[in-house]
Amino acid sequence: MIGTKRPWVVVAIALAAGLSIYFAAQGARYWQATGNISSVREDIGRLERVAGRQKAVTTDREARLTSKQIRLANLHRLFDYPTTDTLMSIVSETAGKTGLYLGSMTVDKVQIQPFETLQYHVQPIAVTINGPTANVREFLAALYDRTAIVVASDAKMSNLNDEPTTKLQLRFYLSPEPIPVEDKETSG
Repeated sequence: MIGTKRPWVVVAIALAAGLSIYFAAQGARYWQATGNISSVREDIGRLERVAGRQKAVTTDREARLTSKQIRLANLHRLFDYPTTDTLMSIVSETAGKTGLYLGSMTVDKVQIQPFETLQYHVQPIAVTINGPTANVREFLAALYDRTAIVVASDAKMSNLNDEPTTKLQLRFYLSPEPIPVEDKETSG
């Protein structure tokens, strides 16, 4: 009986690791878009100081900045969930649609997690779902499609011979913001 549990645990851990890498790449894409806006703002400031405000250059830069700000706002909206209840509803609906029974759901305190030049508000939600182990993969895939970045970890499967039970720790990454830069003034 122990031999039948180990392959599923290895599969669950490998799946969680692969999905973590995928969603870290999604966060890096968001970070890159944020960096582009900062670069354009610095260029506009430098041009204004060196050559004065030139209408053609300024108009072009402002148009690009506006375009990038719209893209950033659209990306930011992907991470915006008004309440924890919304996330819990998404998890519950996704479990039902993939043929799983939601046994329990526990919401932990929101945490702040930095990643390169961004910081995310991370909402942990622990879930226990009952149903076929094949449906767990469908559940995670559907959940990844419905949310911007979610990482599943600490997967524990039990009772694989009768009615399988899976415990997952889900971490939803929300509200990415640039990490505030501290002023570095030197005194002499």
